[in-house]
Amino acid sequence: MIDWNLGDILDAIEPAMPKDAPALIHGDRIITWPEMSVRSNNLARNLRERGAVDGAKVAFYMRNRPEYGELMAACFKGRLTHVNINYRYVPKEVFYIFDDSDSEVIVYSSEFRDYILELKDRLEKVHTFVEIGDASEIAPFAVPYEHLTTQGDGSPLGIERSPGDLLFIYTGGTTGMPKGVMWRHDDMRKAQLDAQKLLGPVPQSHEENVALIKSQGPGRRTLPSCPLMHGTGFITGIGALMSGGAIVTLSDPSFDAEELWETVEKHKVESIAIVGDAFAKPMLRALDEHPGRWDTSSLVSIISSGVMWSKEVKAGLCKHISQVILMDSFGASEGLGYGLSVTTAQGGTNTAKFGIGEFCDVFD
Repeated sequence: MIDWNLGDILDAIEPAMPKDAPALIHGDRIITWPEMSVRSNNLARNLRERGAVDGAKVAFYMRNRPEYGELMAACFKGRLTHVNINYRYVPKEVFYIFDDSDSEVIVYSSEFRDYILELKDRLEKVHTFVEIGDASEIAPFAVPYEHLTTQGDGSPLGIERSPGDLLFIYTGGTTGMPKGVMWRHDDMRKAQLDAQKLLGPVPQSHEENVALIKSQGPGRRTLPSCPLMHGTGFITGIGALMSGGAIVTLSDPSFDAEELWETVEKHKVESIAIVGDAFAKPMLRALDEHPGRWDTSSLVSIISSGVMWSKEVKAGLCKHISQVILMDSFGASEGLGYGLSVTTAQGGTNTAKFGIGEFCDVFD
């Protein structure tokens, strides 16, 4: 297997994608792979021209929306380092991550402008503020996001990248201030591919990755129901893009199970990422209250990571969606693929438990 760089993967697969294949879906807004290619190339090149050099930290301060996926792609291509900002944090906590990560670029949604205004004069390391929102209302110190995605010819950057290029995942943990987990591109991709061995063939090179897409079609349409600024959502989004799939996001800022099922039906979602019963229980409740209301025949898998997913809820979901594969993934922001528990309508584990040690396995 080669040493991977996420930007190189995108450069390799984009020319092979069907012209109408969606890359990012949010409500009624669909950005195709060719469109994302042009917009993310422009964004990467324009950020670099504004002083973001190799390894520069770019803070993502937004809810789930297509711009998160575009900016991910731009950072991977432009050798810039992703820094996630928890939009639920208060200004003191937000400032801590900006400062601790050495962020030089902050890309934020207009809804968070007041916090940026409050912190701006203290952010001495930041040279570029980019605002997502109505161009006529952008803060005077910020660059309109759409300007950076539309200015340029959209061609690939043509730069040499490294498997050691970094991305950061700040994790709140349970004690002290958030910690920045540093991932090399190569380590992230190899960990993802290792975890995907149960689901199908694993490409060993760019050529094999492109061949898989050409022979089997684009990757899955994947819905991270959790925030992309959390590790589960972010890593799920990376996996979707690296296989030529689509990241599907919900429009409501609060989780709405009915919107989720409507989105599954409307956009033929094939995979969902959740965080345990906090998401699964409302999802099951909606199906119980409205049996047969939504077409879920496209759904192949639901994967949960982070917290408990109980046996009873899994059984209920399988009752409504007989073909679905339910997976408990045991991992962390610092590492993937420690363990996996699989449940289908034919059976599986109880509430999943995992043991640590050389000879441990999943057990009931």
